[in-house]
Amino acid sequence: MAQNSTDMAQILPILQNLMANLLSPDNNTRSNAEKTLNLEWSIAQPNSLLLGLAYTMNESPDPSSRGFAAVLLRRVSLKENFGVAEIADAPEGTVWSRVTADTRTQVKSMLLSSLERESDNGARNKVCDTISEVANVEDAWPELLQALFVSSTSGLPALRESAFRIFTGCPQLLVDQNPQSVKDAFIVAFQDSSNNVRLAALKAAVQFLMIAEGTSRSKLDSMIPQMLSVLEPLLINKDEQGLVDSLSALTELAEIYPKAFRPVLPNLLEFGAQVSSNEQMEDSTRQIALEILVTLAEAAPGMCRKQAQFCDKLVHIALSMMANLEDDQDWYIVETLEEEENDDTSVFGEQVMDRLACSLGGKQLLPVAFQLIPTMLSSQEWQKRHAALMAVSAIGEGCFKLMKGELENVLNLVCPYFRDPHPRVRHAACNTIGQLSTDFSPTIQEKYHSIVLQNLIPAMDDEQFPRVQAHAAAAMVNFSEEARKKIIEPYLDTLFERLMNLLTSNKRYVQEQAITTIATVADSAQDLFRKHYSAIVPQLLSVLENASGKEYRLLRGKAIECVTFIALAVGYDVFKADSVKLIELLVRTQSQVVDDDDPQISYLLAAWARLCKVMGQDFLPYLPTVMPPLLKSASLQPDFAVLDADEDASLKYSAEDGWEFATISGQQIGIRTSVLEEKCTAVEMLICYARELGAGFEPYSKQVLELVLPLLKFYFHEGVKFASTAAISPILESMKSSVVLESANTNNPNLSSTPGTKSYEFVNAWTNICNTLLKAIVNEIDDVSFISQLYSSFADCVEVVGDHCLNDEQLKKFSEAVNLILSKSLEQIDSRIKQYNSGEVDEEEARVIGEDEIAESEAMDSVAKAIRLVLKTNTSSFMAYFDQLIPNLVMFANPELGKHDCYALQWFLCVFDDFVELTGPSSWTYSQYFLPAMVQALNLNNKPDERQAAAFGVGICAQYGGAVYAPAVGQAIPSIAAIINDPESLSEENIYATENAVSALVKILIYNQSSLPNFDEVMSLWFSGLPVLYDEDEAGTCYNYLYQILLNNETLLKLLQSYNQQYINHVIPAKYNDKVNPTNLQYLSTIPNGLGLLHLVNVLVDVLVQGVLEADLATKLASSLQSVLQSCSDEAKAALWQSIDNEKQQSLQLLGYA
Repeated sequence: MAQNSTDMAQILPILQNLMANLLSPDNNTRSNAEKTLNLEWSIAQPNSLLLGLAYTMNESPDPSSRGFAAVLLRRVSLKENFGVAEIADAPEGTVWSRVTADTRTQVKSMLLSSLERESDNGARNKVCDTISEVANVEDAWPELLQALFVSSTSGLPALRESAFRIFTGCPQLLVDQNPQSVKDAFIVAFQDSSNNVRLAALKAAVQFLMIAEGTSRSKLDSMIPQMLSVLEPLLINKDEQGLVDSLSALTELAEIYPKAFRPVLPNLLEFGAQVSSNEQMEDSTRQIALEILVTLAEAAPGMCRKQAQFCDKLVHIALSMMANLEDDQDWYIVETLEEEENDDTSVFGEQVMDRLACSLGGKQLLPVAFQLIPTMLSSQEWQKRHAALMAVSAIGEGCFKLMKGELENVLNLVCPYFRDPHPRVRHAACNTIGQLSTDFSPTIQEKYHSIVLQNLIPAMDDEQFPRVQAHAAAAMVNFSEEARKKIIEPYLDTLFERLMNLLTSNKRYVQEQAITTIATVADSAQDLFRKHYSAIVPQLLSVLENASGKEYRLLRGKAIECVTFIALAVGYDVFKADSVKLIELLVRTQSQVVDDDDPQISYLLAAWARLCKVMGQDFLPYLPTVMPPLLKSASLQPDFAVLDADEDASLKYSAEDGWEFATISGQQIGIRTSVLEEKCTAVEMLICYARELGAGFEPYSKQVLELVLPLLKFYFHEGVKFASTAAISPILESMKSSVVLESANTNNPNLSSTPGTKSYEFVNAWTNICNTLLKAIVNEIDDVSFISQLYSSFADCVEVVGDHCLNDEQLKKFSEAVNLILSKSLEQIDSRIKQYNSGEVDEEEARVIGEDEIAESEAMDSVAKAIRLVLKTNTSSFMAYFDQLIPNLVMFANPELGKHDCYALQWFLCVFDDFVELTGPSSWTYSQYFLPAMVQALNLNNKPDERQAAAFGVGICAQYGGAVYAPAVGQAIPSIAAIINDPESLSEENIYATENAVSALVKILIYNQSSLPNFDEVMSLWFSGLPVLYDEDEAGTCYNYLYQILLNNETLLKLLQSYNQQYINHVIPAKYNDKVNPTNLQYLSTIPNGLGLLHLVNVLVDVLVQGVLEADLATKLASSLQSVLQSCSDEAKAALWQSIDNEKQQSLQLLGYA
């Protein structure tokens, strides 16, 4: 029912007074007005509220009131549950959905009236935004479309602009219109005499293209050149804000529809380069002009690589921006590094280099970059030297493959600048080495530690410039994180001395960094750090005891981190004497934390977990102290903010407090990410406690499960999802450990069905976990990395629960989930093959596709793991469901897929290797599906992974398949022999296939002996294929068999004779030609079984030195080696000993085997 004029006359003064109070600078007045708006208007009289706002928007004489009424109308009408968050039994939905149809009709009418009548630009824009949002929720509003078509051709520029502004906010209005008519209207608008109309039309066209599909989009593609025509007049008129707005809109389109820019890329490249290289223009203008080009490079790298001069122009501009630095004196005197504000232009240029390297790849970018970088490094301007070093730092990740081969040259180029006369260049050298240490680990640590550390460690002596000192120490963190203690050992004492010296600095940020670096070095040095324990730990404890005050919170946090890392490194026996005092200090610190943003919180969370690792079960008494704050952190919910597009988010939500905003559907959606990091850390710590404490953690397991299971759907932070998924099986394991203890202490056989028992809770927990994981697997099918984590977690849980852990319904859901991912993977494989076959995939695109395939194959490995464990624990009950997987499984063995570098066949063989192992002779029923592919794969010379899986499978068939497999296994022996005898059999890529072939032979010898007519020949082939040094599982099988032979002199003699027989004409085995002294080799070839003894001794030496065997078997083989040597003449013994190289001789002596 329409609101009569008398009612409106009464309402308006009250409403207008409320609006004034909502804008009051006084917090109390504004807060009370918001409550009144919520309770007395939006809930009690929503019809009157909307109509009053619409009337004010039309009739108020004050343009600011009209504009605010439009804004308030939009917010009140369309925000979900507006004003009812804290009100019990409040109505749900939007106010717009709760008012009468008549009210909605009147408001829409008044909106159109205001659009036509409004004379103030600011107020009209707010009216347009409200119209757009109402149109987005209204199913039908034919009057609006008619009004917009009239407005778009109006003689008034303001009305024409408004029409396109509304189309920008609600492009769906154009979806059902004739594409040609829409295109014609846009093209006319792009040529409008008004700058504002042209810009509004451009924004609207972008939004429409982003939602258009199929033929509509293809028909509109051809207007891209006209869209770009809007840019040139803006540049000529020096309308930089217009340029920023238009290029920002086009960047949105470039991100999701880059190929549309192919015809105009040359022109866009020239325009973007012209603007971004113009140092007279504002930084924001230059940056967005470059941003659209970088976005295109990321979205369509192949297209951009083919564009002449694309990479060259962008790299020149980015490097020029990076050199746009001022020698600001604040840089030198800053007291805390957080106070520094990054120079936007130089940092942006650095980010561009990083993004270009990752998108265009090293093959195109490196030649351009290193044509410029050496020249810049030799410049007299420190800014250029600084930019060149930072560029090297920025491109390492994206150019990894090519730069890795030139790493020594790169380091030789960078390291001299540790001695540059300008401190900021030295600072950049530290930064570059730190980043390279991360990007190229562990190569840089293993091969180039000398050149790096001989330059990096002295940089910590730069006392005149504390920021250089601190950055050198920070780079040391990057280096140490991936350095083995053997690498750190020669430098440890010198490094520790430098770091201790930094602790005396008068800059707190230097002290903080030194403590962090000491923690990382200790973590790498492990027990080598014991000698420095007494020098540093008392100081750290003193910091915790005496450094009070808010300004020392970060220092204390880093001290907590450092002392617990040291405890882990040196072990409980060294740390135990200080453990009680440290724990007392941590408890005190924890009790004093009151602010949610206290940096000590995250350090405490991780520190308690490290202590748990060090102390093991001795930590249990402290768990009640640790768990409450840990659970609080793990339960944190993200803070959200939803703002209108024209609101300044930074006024209330600063980036320093962890707020990040993104524009979605015309609104700014903000989330406080710092809270999420704390939450993620807390969940990761829960994993640690469950693993380390086992049954001791069980009292918390139920509560923790209730916390982590819902987090599988925590879409705000990937780390939280992954950590929560990883936490499930350790928690379940802790519950099972408690069940085992309970079962050992009671005679009740019905524990699992008795409420209140640990067994009962365990069964219920597993049911909940199983159902949650299976549901998540189906829901997350498109997230390859998370699917991998989910399947892995499911498999781990199945292994924990054990036999008969899944009922029929759960098996059905599992098989459906597996079939779903099998179908999805086959689709992805087919899509990649089509991409390759199109002929349009260049080298860098192939690399990206390859990375996607690796991620997918890792996920499929987790699927195979889950299939294996379900089959192992539910063998008979799963078979019927396994049958349902066969149609999809066999597709992975399709020969067509084998023509491409695809994981499919290898994965398929691994699944059926497991199947034969777990189902034994009964698997023969399924052999038609996998055995032909397995045998054929043995002959795939250029596919070592497939050959390895096939060779392993043949061995499994021999070991578990029984007599029924014997003929097929025997027929595979020639192909296995071909793998072993291949000249490239010992190459890095082939070695695992070779070792699995050797292992397959030993399994045939052990389990199929009775069916082998040529047993001695097969044994000789197996012996010649030794040693097996890298596949530890297969090594155990091979050397146990060899040990049995060594115990039987007759068999050993026959084996040695057989080996010698191969070289009866004194043709020396090729593998020994370059390893053994020619005189010794000639001598051994002339004595009985000399070459066989040579091979045996070297096989035994190699495996003992490699250290791949269990200690008991290694000791037995060492004893056998000594017996073999003792049975030889002195001359033969000397020749055999000399056939072992010096390094191995020393290793044998160190191990006590010689």
